Amino acid sequence: MSASPKRKSGWAIIFIAIFFISPLKATAAKEPIMRVLIGNGTKVRFRGDSVENIFVQGIPSNHRRIKALNLVYKNNKVQYSVNNINTWFELPNDFNLIIRNGDKRGIWFKNRRYAGELIVSLNDNKFNIINYLKLEKYLKSVVGSEMPKEFPLAALQAQAIAARTYALKLLDKNKSFDLHATEASQVYLGLESETEKINRAVRSTSSLALFYKNQLIDAVFHSSSGGRTENSGQVWKYQLPYLKSVVDYDQKSTKYRWTSKFTYAELKKVFSDLGEVNSIQIIDKSNTNRVLKIRLYGTNGNKIISGKKLREKLQLLSTKFEVYLKFNPSNVDKKFNFDNKIVNDWAPQPLPPIPKDYFLLVEGYGAGHGVGMSQWGAKSMAERGSSFREILKHYYTGVQIKTY
Repeated sequence: MSASPKRKSGWAIIFIAIFFISPLKATAAKEPIMRVLIGNGTKVRFRGDSVENIFVQGIPSNHRRIKALNLVYKNNKVQYSVNNINTWFELPNDFNLIIRNGDKRGIWFKNRRYAGELIVSLNDNKFNIINYLKLEKYLKSVVGSEMPKEFPLAALQAQAIAARTYALKLLDKNKSFDLHATEASQVYLGLESETEKINRAVRSTSSLALFYKNQLIDAVFHSSSGGRTENSGQVWKYQLPYLKSVVDYDQKSTKYRWTSKFTYAELKKVFSDLGEVNSIQIIDKSNTNRVLKIRLYGTNGNKIISGKKLREKLQLLSTKFEVYLKFNPSNVDKKFNFDNKIVNDWAPQPLPPIPKDYFLLVEGYGAGHGVGMSQWGAKSMAERGSSFREILKHYYTGVQIKTY
């Protein structure tokens, strides 16, 4: 945004123009560049969209019109080829490539297109591919990757501000890159995730972030809490004042209630160190009914693990669940034709062994860690007329929403 002062206005207006317009330009220039780890491997390929060239800095300049670049790491050697020609050249192991193009359709890597630049280097015997791009461009993908584009605008705006805050909080904390492109940070799927509605949500909240006592917050979020969000101290090491348990409005979530089944053989494979799994007992829960500790009984002994570890092992959607024993009708035997809840939270004695012709039924609620903003709850609040500010202040206690 800029304007030219009229000559007849004199030095006073020229001074005003310099004083007010220059800082705006300087502020715009300070938009952070995010470094996103989008992949790694020993064999990678990059190409332009359609017939467009890509520009590669770091290989000999005699390679002019590059439409595709292939890299392979094998036998402690880095080799590359250009286009579809099967002629290979060697690079030193300390190479550093910068790949860019002038095409709005971006650069293809695997099955996705990426804006900005791709930086490729060798790390721990694998190619690291890091996408460098401006924060707001990054967010246009993150919002579309993390939240369905059909959600109301206010929910998308809330997601944009939460994602912006999360990214800013991690900026320059790591030497090599700032964020993963996966749920390890926040999901980033490249240009395909952008839509006009999502771009509008990002533009309309430009530069807004979440603060608590003038410090950027850890703006964590999740899909659905199952009726009530969780205190951060029940999931992670510290209880943060702005990540308190609040009522959620996620009852319309596609993952509000779910079930998973596990056979005797599947449990034995997952917990092979215990031998045969005889029984499972929930021994501790949080105030929102999320499982904190589980006791496993096996033929090789017993052990206690966290609810998070069980969720990881069994690939459950959340730690808010109950466990039941169900008869497997494929093994028809009327003697065992009953349903029995095998978990009593405070059972004083080990539960009976799990029969081989039964399966373990896990009935759960919500998806994700349950801390911070619930995306499905944000959708419901937006549908009821709440603004993005009201949504964010509901899920993040006592925060301020202001420019960073």
